[in-house]
This record gives sequence, C-alpha cells and structure tokens, in this order.
Amino acid sequence: MQGTRILVIDDDRDTRWALAAILRKEGAQVTEAGNGEEALRFLLRAPFDMIVTDVCMPGLGGFGLFAAIRFGEEPEVERLRSVPILFISGQVPIRDLASSLDAGVDDILEKPADPEEFKARVRAALRRARSAALPRARTRGDLADFGMAALSQALHLAARNVRLEVQNGAVGATIDFHNGEIRHAVYEEPGAEFRGDEGAVRALGMETGVFQLVPLPDSLKKNVFGDTSGLLLRAATRSDEITAKVR
Repeated sequence: MQGTRILVIDDDRDTRWALAAILRKEGAQVTEAGNGEEALRFLLRAPFDMIVTDVCMPGLGGFGLFAAIRFGEEPEVERLRSVPILFISGQVPIRDLASSLDAGVDDILEKPADPEEFKARVRAALRRARSAALPRARTRGDLADFGMAALSQALHLAARNVRLEVQNGAVGATIDFHNGEIRHAVYEEPGAEFRGDEGAVRALGMETGVFQLVPLPDSLKKNVFGDTSGLLLRAATRSDEITAKVR
C-alpha cells in the first residue's frame, strides 16, 4: 500500500480520521473529504488509486458519488471510471448494498470496520484494479500477488483477447480468452489431462504458481462451451469444498 493515493470520504470526522490513520500507517497517501461534493472536487484536481466512502452523507452521498463517477457524462470524469470504490456503511439495507455490487461497486464493508479486515479489503480492491489494468504486452506475475480468480475476472470484464498460461511445478494450464469469454482450456497434471469446461474449472481453481499473458494463436480452437461467469463460480465452489474437506 506504500505510496498509494486514497481518498477517504465520511461526514463523521472521527470515523474519517480513524480510517485515514489506518491507511497512513500502511504507507498510503490519504486525502480526506467530508462529503461527496468535496470529494468530487479533489477527484477532478488530482489522480487517486482508490476511493473509500461512506454511503449515507448530507448532500451527495456514496451512491450519488458512485453514479457520478461511473455513469456521469462529463468528460472530466472519464479518467475516474476505473478507480476502485469501497463502500462503508452501517445504515443501508443489505439488499441495496448488494445491488451496488451488481452495479459496479468494488466492495462493501459494514461499520464499525475492523481495522485488519478494512486493510485486507483495500489491498484486495487495489490488487484487482492492478489486474484489470494489465498492459497488452506480454505480462508475467505470481498468483500470490494477483489471485487466479481476480486475474481471470479482470480479463473477462475487460473483454480481453489473450492466452493465460499458468505453471505450478508439474501442473500447468492454458486458458484462451476471446472478447473476455473463455473459449479454450487445457489443464495438465502428472498422469492426467483435462480439456474443455472441466479443464477450465480446474485451471480457474489454481491458487499458486506463476502466470504469463501472451497473444492468442492465429487459429483459436473452441473446446469450452460453458458461460465464463458460471465457470468462475464452479471453480470457486470446488475450491471451497476442497478447503472444507481439508479442515
């Protein structure tokens, strides 16, 4: 979080100071705003890597600020579209917060926020944002830094045309994304090979290893027919089941 520029918005001064202090201890550069209108002025003057905002505030609240950033037609807000937004609230019905996630809010956290959970949520949102902004050139990384689910989701949402290759010792996988949709997948482990939907689910469930993004081959063969969002859900469910069995 060192050097990350974060805007913290809350009309309650004590809450705002407490959240800002947590982030500053992690090395973040924090700017504080007391409402949505003040926050917008800051956002239009300087770049930020993330926004942490209360939902219920006098004047322009969290939902209004979110709408202005994500859906506003003003050219000045165009560069703000991809800035991750974390909602913090203790008064909004969970159904409304769930709807905000569907609309594009990156995460939500109930008040009072546990400091360790708050830091973890901020780190996760920043990590997802970095994954979504991966350059188009060949890219390498470690799943410990990105996470297979976040990386794949970012490629899906960004409608990328790219091949994702992952290697973890003797286990390897290849997933081809065409316009963000998984079209071909192979998962190999000692003594076995899985292709198509099953290969995709197993590959998406990988939690450790190194990855690289390379251009798609000229001839893309389709062997995956399942919906990409559904495949991601199946991979997450399988991972949870394996974790439960281990415990």
